[in-house]
Amino acid sequence: MKKEAFRRWLRERLATQHRLTMGSIAAMIAIGLIATLLESVVFFLIIWVGFIGSKVLAILTTLGIQAAILGLTWLGLPKQLPDVEHEAEMDGENVLISVAPNMTAVWTYGLGSMESDRTWVERLIGMLTLPQRMCLAAWFTWNRLQQVKDVAVDPCAMVIRLLHKEAERVELKKIVEEVQLADMPTTVRQLSLIDGVIF
Repeated sequence: MKKEAFRRWLRERLATQHRLTMGSIAAMIAIGLIATLLESVVFFLIIWVGFIGSKVLAILTTLGIQAAILGLTWLGLPKQLPDVEHEAEMDGENVLISVAPNMTAVWTYGLGSMESDRTWVERLIGMLTLPQRMCLAAWFTWNRLQQVKDVAVDPCAMVIRLLHKEAERVELKKIVEEVQLADMPTTVRQLSLIDGVIF
């Protein structure tokens, strides 16, 4: 493929990715809202029947508990879905390269760990925070969508074209040598936002 054809192909791929990501956001929001509603009803009934006789106080307590869970989940989000940083050598200097988490990691975060070796406490906490995690996963994906819109097509297309030409795993050092880019760390970060590019 020629350079212009490759750029056109990448623009079309990014447009398709945009539509799929919007679908993911809608699904995460729907799952999050349904789970929040179910959790609210369960919390309300437990608090109202078991602890507080007043419906108003039970509703306020339920909202307070859910807000606290959301706050704690929000604080843990940067640790759960961080950019992975790699140190690379470019032009004799050590440079920090950031790679964004893929959408599989975002869905895994939202739905929770499927590991069977977790304790019952970890499973309970996982179930209680599912609504909040799904809503935060949707928010995270929305921000990611904005970053994908800002992807510079020309430099990313040059790198992907090299990868296709090589048709195998390519070292970053070779990419630096073959493709002259003004800001390689930014280009690598943007490449990691494109579905199908693996680092």
